[in-house]
Amino acid sequence: MANVTMHKTYTFGMLHKNKPGVSFLKAPITSTTQKLITWQERLNERANLRDADAHLLLDMGISAGAAQREASKPFWIS
Repeated sequence: MANVTMHKTYTFGMLHKNKPGVSFLKAPITSTTQKLITWQERLNERANLRDADAHLLLDMGISAGAAQREASKPFWIS
């Protein structure tokens, strides 16, 4: 009879199932990462609004005043 050895590979998402001491780290790291990504997207979108020409804003159906108000918001406010 053959002797078979099986090896299990771990991915970050599966790590918590096999090592319970690490699972408490995943949720806060994921949440913080997602928050940072959202904030960066807002910064980029608001910078694009700030730099958009009047005819582009008109094509999008956004008034210059509304674009200015949105662009002036801090990145942490939706």
